[in-house]
Amino acid sequence: MEKSLRKHALIYLSALLLVLLTDLYTKHLAESHLRDKDISLLPFLHLVLVYNKGVAFGLFANAPDFIRVPLLILTPLIALVLTFIYSMRVKDTTNSMLMGMVAGGALGNLYDRLFLGQVRDFIYLSYGSLSWPAFNMADASISIAIFVLLLRGFFQKG
Repeated sequence: MEKSLRKHALIYLSALLLVLLTDLYTKHLAESHLRDKDISLLPFLHLVLVYNKGVAFGLFANAPDFIRVPLLILTPLIALVLTFIYSMRVKDTTNSMLMGMVAGGALGNLYDRLFLGQVRDFIYLSYGSLSWPAFNMADASISIAIFVLLLRGFFQKG
């Protein structure tokens, strides 16, 4: 493996592991400390433990298992393969980090689905009548990485 590929693989794997370990640890903390209570940190930021059997924001939570289970297992595995390939082909440091963030988030939620049958969410944003479905660090990592990728694409000269 050439030096450039090794560098980008290392960046990708480092971001993946950082996101994965942070996600699993914060989910553990949420289960330990939020089982019977909610915590309001700011008027719009709350910590509340909820379990999600669907994909992002509860989509497909009520779908039949023969549809839901393969979708929930195959999608993160496909994301892992595609993000790694893309990271190695583009060979850009920021891109490798962002792809690793997506992969780490996908693996964090896959872990929950495989071993718990549902995903642990605990970050809840709301203000007045406005609210956003609860999410976790894996979801935040994926969303931030995609947002940055879109911004980069929008502002890139080409």
